[in-house]
Amino acid sequence: MWSKAEKGINKLPGGTIVLFLALAMLPTTLFAQGKLTDFFQESWTTRDGLPHNTINSIQQTEDGYLWFATWEGVARFNGRNMKIFVRGEQTGLPDTGTFSLGKDCQGNLLVSSARGGLSQVRPENWRVLQESSSMIRALHCDSAGNLWLGTDSTGVVRQHSDGSRTTFASSRGLTNERVYALVSDGNGALWVGTASGLFRISGEQAQAIEDDGRFSGLPQGPVFSLKVDSQDRLLIGTENGVHRLEDHQFTPLDARLSGVAVLEMLVEENDTIWIGTVEDGLFRIQDGELEHLSAEEGLPNNRITSLFIDREGSLWLGTNGGLFRLRDAPFSALTEDKGLSDNFVRTLLQGKGGEIYIGTSRGLNVFQDEKFRTLDGPIVSSSVLSLAQGLDDAVWVGSYTQGLARWQDGQVQQVFTRDSGLFSNEVRAILPVDDKTLWVGTVNGLNIIEGQDVTALPQQQDLPSPFISSLLHAPDGRIWIGTAKGLAFWKDEKLQVMDLQPFEQAEFIFGLYQQPDNQALWAASDRGLLRYDYATESLGLVGVDAGMPFDKYFQILADDQGFFWVSSNRGIVRIDSQHAKEVALGQRSELEHELFGESDGMVSSQANGGSNPAAIRASDGSIWIATAKGVARVQPQRLSEFSAIVPPAVIESLVADGKSYLPANVPLLPAGTNRIEIRYAGLGYVMPSKIQYRTLLEGFDNDWVSRNTQTSSEFTNLPPGDYEFRVMASYPDGEWSEQESIRFSIEPFFWQRTGFWVLVVVTLMLALGGLIRWRLSSLRRAAATLQNTVAEQTAQLRQKAESLQRADKEKSDLLEKIRQQSEAFELQARQDSLTGLGNRRAFDEAIVRELSRTRRHSSPLCLILLDLDYFKKVNDKFSHAIGDKILIMVAQCIRDNSREVDSIARWGGEEFALLLPNTSLEDALALAERLRRAISKLDCRELVGELELTGSLGLAQAREGEGAEDLLHRADDALYRAKDEGRNRVCVACSDNQ
Repeated sequence: MWSKAEKGINKLPGGTIVLFLALAMLPTTLFAQGKLTDFFQESWTTRDGLPHNTINSIQQTEDGYLWFATWEGVARFNGRNMKIFVRGEQTGLPDTGTFSLGKDCQGNLLVSSARGGLSQVRPENWRVLQESSSMIRALHCDSAGNLWLGTDSTGVVRQHSDGSRTTFASSRGLTNERVYALVSDGNGALWVGTASGLFRISGEQAQAIEDDGRFSGLPQGPVFSLKVDSQDRLLIGTENGVHRLEDHQFTPLDARLSGVAVLEMLVEENDTIWIGTVEDGLFRIQDGELEHLSAEEGLPNNRITSLFIDREGSLWLGTNGGLFRLRDAPFSALTEDKGLSDNFVRTLLQGKGGEIYIGTSRGLNVFQDEKFRTLDGPIVSSSVLSLAQGLDDAVWVGSYTQGLARWQDGQVQQVFTRDSGLFSNEVRAILPVDDKTLWVGTVNGLNIIEGQDVTALPQQQDLPSPFISSLLHAPDGRIWIGTAKGLAFWKDEKLQVMDLQPFEQAEFIFGLYQQPDNQALWAASDRGLLRYDYATESLGLVGVDAGMPFDKYFQILADDQGFFWVSSNRGIVRIDSQHAKEVALGQRSELEHELFGESDGMVSSQANGGSNPAAIRASDGSIWIATAKGVARVQPQRLSEFSAIVPPAVIESLVADGKSYLPANVPLLPAGTNRIEIRYAGLGYVMPSKIQYRTLLEGFDNDWVSRNTQTSSEFTNLPPGDYEFRVMASYPDGEWSEQESIRFSIEPFFWQRTGFWVLVVVTLMLALGGLIRWRLSSLRRAAATLQNTVAEQTAQLRQKAESLQRADKEKSDLLEKIRQQSEAFELQARQDSLTGLGNRRAFDEAIVRELSRTRRHSSPLCLILLDLDYFKKVNDKFSHAIGDKILIMVAQCIRDNSREVDSIARWGGEEFALLLPNTSLEDALALAERLRRAISKLDCRELVGELELTGSLGLAQAREGEGAEDLLHRADDALYRAKDEGRNRVCVACSDNQ
């Protein structure tokens, strides 16, 4: 008959009994303190990339990767992604199902499969080792350098350093050959846990450990797990709890574990013992205390199949329901599970005695000495929105629906409601001004309470909004008032409202923070952080344009390390306070931020706002934040503990034009390789999403390039040559890791090689020599034929004399054509090439000529300057080619609406000029209006679709004795007046007596 524990084991795939690798005495740094339920919990399943939800074994290799053995392959984890390895040529495993992970005596990873396969893994290199005749359940390396294999049905195999093997089975005293666990003690003996009990191998013989007088207290049945503590005492995990061997006596480690089937154990350096069970979840024994964690407290499954503590101190649990992790995190949470009356927290306050008041949707709680108590009484038992410490020992409590209460000496002593004069029973901000005066912000207005008298703030109607969300008493006596529609302050019996429109139209002021140095006030708004400088009485904004991750923020708090902590609906943002000041003052354009959320220990990243205070800094420097799921706490100075961990950098692959290569197998890249991507990772698991990277490509970059959290770098069109890519990783504000590098080379085209150009130069020199020889030979042949050609040339001269006469006539004809072309060029010099109108030169000549004629004949002369409105937008939107076509249409329109005697010119760009000789001001004005209407009716739809084209016109009549420059100046002034008055109109220049 199988025991209950053994039957549970047989339920695994293939009907095979499985047990797990012994992981003894691993160091830890973050689990030294804290309750088991205080640690941050995370889980992974097949939805997150695991090949199977049963994690048989866990290991970490020297390079930092975590490995998980499952029934569907072994998964390698870099903190973000899983890479799966299955049977095949790469791994050499005969089966995809993997069971045991361990280390050989050189520290290399060993992977065993369900059919007895065994492979050694070095970085990106798998080596097949000698198989076992049955599945390997346990792997152990002793102090002598021997590798021990515990198998499923063939006993224990000892592999010597030279590769030879010795098998311990029935013939050597191991009467039960189904091995579950192996561990060696300080005396060099090997302890073996089997399906029928405990054995000890010393020398070349195995001995059964029985309750026979030499040993006593050993429970009957299988031994599933073996460990040795720091005092070299043997611990055995059985179906009836954990027993410890001391002076040949086995005693229960803790009587409360009686009847608990123990499947796996892990012992820390401080002798803290972690115990994984078949069906009862996880136990921890620390300093004599026994703690328990089960599926009810967050485990994915109560069957614990493997335990492992990584180099960062996180505890990893393999279960039948997926991978689970317990770790310390920057944030911790206080929730209903810890005793809070409700998870929806709206407001916080630290009392004078150090106690923390927590306002929730179901009443007011007090947290002190790590314990909760819930207050009872009117208002304090309702939904609490706001808190304030009175100048005495009283605590003021604002509620959602029941008004305001004064809590003192363990009871409610005063209550104020609408019936008492409050504008509303919904109280969102409370401010004790002095020992007699209390300001109360409600959603319908601001009240002032003095004793029992409840009055309204004078100038109530001038507030930006009656919805009061925050209040603050500044050292200079002013009282700041945050509302749903803006910010104001009260000073010297006057209300002053701040203009927030220039700052992205900010409105809702959720929280206020006064700098301790009294230099500035900060306001958390729906458009970022506003800073009011007391010295200059000016505002500045720190918003999304400066690098903040989003718009809306609720509360601002400062720590002692020079950072602001800012709460929001989407997490907690930490920024450098000095950098924020510089952005607000316009001295810096951007700032960096760090965003904390659920992966950092918060149960919910949604902080609450609109109530005050929704975040506080406690007397010990810790930051407390009200969230939708309890209170989130962080001790800022503890962040250095996480940053002190240096995540090693690894390069995972190089991808060239879509083809991926492992770092150790990058070939010479072919000529013309266009796109190269190098993928890397920082192997840190506490805050993997926050790991920073910087890279350097030798042969391309001059200095290190910051990649922020980007896990790949791309390069395009690299010239041929040899390159070395380097990468380093770091947690925020932490030290950089050692460099990891990869070398690669790009082959040149044949014409990019040095040899090719040497060949080209030699070829050219040979060709030049051949050319010279050929030339000399040609000259000699030419001299020989010269005499023969003289006679022929003499005859030809006579023919040329006759042809010269003909050429003389052709020359005369050519001169005539040149004269005609000169006249044409003269015309072009005075004509605009686009519109065919006169150009600026022609117009300058015309205005001088017409002014002279006007003076001689005392006849009137008018000048119109026309400019197309907003024509730059036409060019910018539709192209200059379309603009040119429209200018041609306008030019034709001007011709159609003017007389032959009028001089028309394109003045420049989209401006035109018309000289109207012998024309009165009234007639000129009529012509200008007719021209303006004609332009506005031009149909441009064939060119640009819908377009409203208009023009502005300036008109001036020449004065007696006036020169061209003055006339143009007055017409130009009239044109600008037309534009200033709204465009699409005609304006006449003022007369001398106006």
